[in-house]
Amino acid sequence: MANTKIDDFYATISKFGQAKPNRFECEVFLPALVASSARGQIPRDLNLRIVGASFPGKNIRTTTDENIYGPSYEVAQGLTYGEEVTLEFLLKQNHEERLVFNAWQDFIVSPTTYNVSYYDDYVSNMRVYQLDEQGQRTAGIEIRNCFPKTVNAIEYNMDTTSQLIKTTVGMSFKEWVPLQPKGGGHPSELGKPRAHWVEYEEYKEVPVMRTNSPRDFLDTLQDGPSSGRAVGSAFVDSFPGRQKGMFEDAGKAVNDIMAARDKVVFAQQKVLAFRNFFRGITKNPISNLGIGRGLRF
Repeated sequence: MANTKIDDFYATISKFGQAKPNRFECEVFLPALVASSARGQIPRDLNLRIVGASFPGKNIRTTTDENIYGPSYEVAQGLTYGEEVTLEFLLKQNHEERLVFNAWQDFIVSPTTYNVSYYDDYVSNMRVYQLDEQGQRTAGIEIRNCFPKTVNAIEYNMDTTSQLIKTTVGMSFKEWVPLQPKGGGHPSELGKPRAHWVEYEEYKEVPVMRTNSPRDFLDTLQDGPSSGRAVGSAFVDSFPGRQKGMFEDAGKAVNDIMAARDKVVFAQQKVLAFRNFFRGITKNPISNLGIGRGLRF
C-alpha cells in the first residue's frame, strides 16, 4: 500500500506527460493596418524569435460584506486580468522586431500630431500554446485586444562578446480565453494532421442562452479533441440578451451624444453673450467699455 500513490503518480506522468516551460509557441497577429505596411516575412520572423511569453492570470475582484451579523467575508464583485503580458525575443542586427512594435505604437499615437487612433483599429490578438516533447500543441489560450504598451530599453555593455541581445515588450490586453483542438489527431498521436485550435463556444461574443453539460476531464483527454469543455463547463448566463461590448458601446454612444449637446449649448451661450454685449454697446457704449461708470447718455 505504501507504493500505491507513487505508482499512481508515475502512471499520470507516463500517460499525460509533464508540461515544461521551454516547450511553448507564441503567435502575435499584427493589426490589419499595421500588417499591410509590413513585408509578409516580418510577422513570421517575429514569431520565430520569441523566446519568452506567459499565460496571464485571471482574478475574481472581491469586496468585503460587512452588513451581516457575525464575521465578515468576501464576496465576488467582478473579474480582472493581468495588466500586461511580457514578450521576450531575440533581436536582429537591424532591430527589425523592435521596429515592428515601434511602428505599431506610432500607429496608436502619432509621434507628430499626437492623435490617437480608434481602439478597434490598433488592437489585435495573440496566442500562446503549450507543446509536448514532439512539438505538438497540448493546450492554448487566445489573448484578445492586445497592443504594445511598453517597448523596453536595450542595455549595452563591454563586458561580454558572446551574449545575445534580448528585448522585451509589455503587451496590454483586455481578456483571454482558453482554446480547444478541433479536427486532426489527438496531440499524443504522431503522424496525424495537426489540429485546428478554436475557442470554446461559450466564449464567443454572441448572446449566451444555453446551459452546457459538464464532462469529466479525464474522459475528455482520453476521447481526444471534442467540442465539450473539459473543466468548468456547467454555468448559465442569467441575462440571455447579454452580448460582450453591448453596454460599452451604448455607454460610448450616450457620452458622444452628451458631448455633442454640450458643444451646441456652449455655442448658444457664446451667441447670447455676444448679442447681449452688442446690445449693451449700442445703448450705453461708454459705461459698457469700462469708463464713465454711472454716467448715462
